[in-house]
Amino acid sequence: MDHNKEILKKSKKRLQKLKLLSKFFDNVEIINIIIRTELIQSYFDVDSLNGLDINKLELFHLQYTDTLIVLLEKIKKQKEANILAIYKEMDTNEEYIDRYVSQKNSGKNFDIDRKYQNALMSGFLRALYDNLTGTRKEMDFTQIRSLSNNYSIDYYRKTAKLEYLMSFSDTRYYEYDNIKVERKLLGKLNVGNFKVRFVCGYNIEDQVFELYKISDNEEDFIWNLQTNEFYFLADDIALLLDRSANTCSKKSIINELKNRNTELKTKSETIKTDLPEDILLLLRRYKETLDNQKVIDQVINVDEEMNVLNSMLNLDLNNKLQ
Repeated sequence: MDHNKEILKKSKKRLQKLKLLSKFFDNVEIINIIIRTELIQSYFDVDSLNGLDINKLELFHLQYTDTLIVLLEKIKKQKEANILAIYKEMDTNEEYIDRYVSQKNSGKNFDIDRKYQNALMSGFLRALYDNLTGTRKEMDFTQIRSLSNNYSIDYYRKTAKLEYLMSFSDTRYYEYDNIKVERKLLGKLNVGNFKVRFVCGYNIEDQVFELYKISDNEEDFIWNLQTNEFYFLADDIALLLDRSANTCSKKSIINELKNRNTELKTKSETIKTDLPEDILLLLRRYKETLDNQKVIDQVINVDEEMNVLNSMLNLDLNNKLQ
């Protein structure tokens, strides 16, 4: 392969690189640069103008095209690394979401189990009353603790002041088998036929509490699972507590992760085309430089040939004069 064809081949490879990079960035300035570069190369095609110094095409690429290719390739690598990091974060989020869905489909259902808790606690408190009044009844802590064992980590509220949930020091209790129940509370429970309703749970500093209402009078009481104490919640303190129904903390996390993945997907789609302002300015300057007729004049400059021809003509004229 002769020298001219080799330079043309290398020139076309450079253009091909630029075109591949332009597909990645999808930037109009890069496309305009490619069009202008193709125009300059066309002057040196075999079937186009003849007699031009093809080394000037090589010099043009060394000065302009190669530098641009190196710059764009470095930016592309940076963006690919950023995109890879985004995909890894999205995969991690999806794994967490899948684990949650798997756990959710394991058969446990907080909304159903919290309703069962009403009957379980009613039965337990009735049995406690019977034992305190001399009638032996079996009491199963395992059943009434099942709700907290299964859901206190993911569902019970973690934002409350611990002192709001504790009993007063002067509270008077009935005691049976390491269980304490406030005397006034037991009386109210008896009047209400021990019908109670689970309101919500709290998990504060690894201490678990459950809030209940007496169904007939709507009075609140607390079960302290650490001390096995049952006592009224004072009305003024109740106003300071969030007593709304528990929701899964994981559920809110899952929603956040889904929203995050939506944001990341959008970011991954735009990150390729988003270029810093200084790079955009540089590309515009590059394109403007190629648009300048002086660049083409430099590439297809005929001054050198004219000088040679003038020299030859002068030489021929001098010979004739001699």
